[in-house]
Parts: sequence; C-alpha cells; structure tokens
Amino acid sequence: MKKVKNFPQSISFTLTNVCNLRCRMCGQWSESGYMHDRKDRLKEEISLSDWKRLVDELAAHNIDSILLRGGEVFLFPDIIELIKYINSKNIRTSIDTNGTMLWKYAEELTGIGNVHINVSVDGPESIHDKVRNVEGCFKKIKEGIGLLNELEKGGRGRVDKLIVFTISRYNFMGLGEMPDVARSMSVDTITIVPYYYFPRRAGKQYEKEMKENFNCAAYSWKGFHHESSGIDFKEFRKQYRKYLANLKGLKSYPYMDFSEDDYKRWFGDPTAPVGSQRCLNVERLIDIQPDGDANFCVDFPDYIFGNVRKSSIEDIWNSKEAEIFRMYRREKPLSVCHRCGAKYMSEN
Repeated sequence: MKKVKNFPQSISFTLTNVCNLRCRMCGQWSESGYMHDRKDRLKEEISLSDWKRLVDELAAHNIDSILLRGGEVFLFPDIIELIKYINSKNIRTSIDTNGTMLWKYAEELTGIGNVHINVSVDGPESIHDKVRNVEGCFKKIKEGIGLLNELEKGGRGRVDKLIVFTISRYNFMGLGEMPDVARSMSVDTITIVPYYYFPRRAGKQYEKEMKENFNCAAYSWKGFHHESSGIDFKEFRKQYRKYLANLKGLKSYPYMDFSEDDYKRWFGDPTAPVGSQRCLNVERLIDIQPDGDANFCVDFPDYIFGNVRKSSIEDIWNSKEAEIFRMYRREKPLSVCHRCGAKYMSEN
C-alpha cells in the first residue's frame, strides 16, 4: 500500500534576511546577531518564479494563509507582485515588518486587501528609536500606519494591523505606555512577547546536541547570547500591571499567554522551562529561507531538511531528514527550546 503523505498547515516564507535596521535585541542583526557572519549568503535568494511555484503548491493543498517575513520583508524587490499572486489564489497574507516602509506601499496594500500586518513597535518614540538605532524610525511607522488608515477610510481595502512589543532589557520600562502608543496609531490590538536570551553554557549545549544528533552546526543561538535578561522584575511587574490597566478596550493578543510568575521565571532564570514545552512546528510548520532551505523554526533555522530549488514542499516535508528531527523533538526539547517563542506559531 502506498504511504499517504502529510503536508504542513502553517507556512512561513522568509523572503530576505536583508534589513534596514540594527535593533539592539535582534538575533539576526544586533551587535552579536548571527547574520553578521553570514553576509555572503544574502545574495543567495531564490527567484520570484520559485516563490510563485510554491504558492501554486500551497493552493493545491488548500492552505489558507502564508506568513511573509525577513529581515525586513519590504526590502524584497518583488514583494507587491508576490502578495498579489498569493491573493489571486485566495490565500491570506500575513506580514511581519518593522513598519518603516509601510508609507511606500500603503496604497498598493490597501488595493490588494486580504492582508494582515504585524508591526514591531518597541515603546513610545524615544525608547523605540533608541532600540532601533535609527532616529525618526517611530515617526516613519506612525506615518505608514496613518496612511493605511486614511486610505481605508477613503474606501480602499482593509489591512488588519497588530502591534508587536518585544519585551527586552532595552525597553521594558515603556511597556505601560504601549496602549497609548497603539491608540495614537489607531491600532486596537497589541501582543507582547519576551525576548530570547541564552547564557553561553546553554548555547554550547545546543551546539553539542545538534552536532551529535544531526551532524549540524548550530550558529543561531549566538545572536541571542546574554548571561542574564537585564530586566529588573519589580519594575517590569509595575509596567506590566500598568499596561493591563491601560488597555481599556484594546485587545492584548495572548500569543505567549504568560502569567506574572511565568515572566518572573523567564527573566530570572535563563534555563528554566517556561510555558509550553511541546513544539507543534515539527508537525505543522515549514519555513522556507531566502535561498530555498527548509526548516521548522524561524528563529533557530540551523537544521535544514531540504531545499525547494530541488524538491516540492510535500516531498521535503515527508523526507527522512525531516522525520529524524521530528522524532527527536517529540521526545525532548533542545537547549534553546526553553527560550524560543517560535514554537507558538503553530498554536495560534
């Protein structure tokens, strides 16, 4: 009897690793970000026709949503043409962006419709710009979202919007003001997520696990290397309670549904298990990197189990290489899994 093949249900296209910012907490492009040692791969991007071919395959499998991400996704040269093509297949597009280029594409995005954007905002203006290392960055985001809102009121298509606040040592003192920031941009939904950090001992353990079990070099953890969170929990708790009290009708989307005690463990002990320890990504999610490599984890894309230049998504997903990793991860987390939020992608 022929084996019935499975197919992923959550799809992520990392279109480019190029970015126009150097955010202080970013695993890719901060001072210690892992992309600094991988710049030679930035030009190894598959073509628009390749991405369209993948969209055709997803449509044939009745996939209803695709996440587009980067780097900064709007630096992908053919971004609008790709979104239009995805929309033509009745697939919804979700986009992760730093928001600095929304003003440039607002008219085209509202013309397409069926688009959702997750915009990273790190606090009120002074904090945000300091985290992003670019003065005027906050104003660019506000301008872009404002233009989207204005075009929608003028009768063009709606673009759903969500603000993502990444809690880090660089901005936690601004958490309480985030509802006011959202109101100033006329965005009614916020999600807050804690940043990842790993002491050297955890990173080295991860390297060992990947080498011994998969003969795989592990580089990604270095972008998140900190010996401690750098967060004063008493001040964080004050800001967190202020944030909740200040919502007043705004929605706080529980992507990582943590309690105060969860946050205390997360920021207090870098190796303590917090929240979900299962990873449904290995059962449901595939991420395609700019060069066509396939992986299960957008934040720790070390393990590659195929490339779409050579194979279909279906064949890669059902490959021996994919199943080897699945079987291992079903049994236990890797060292970095205690500090990974990407595993929640398949639960939301």
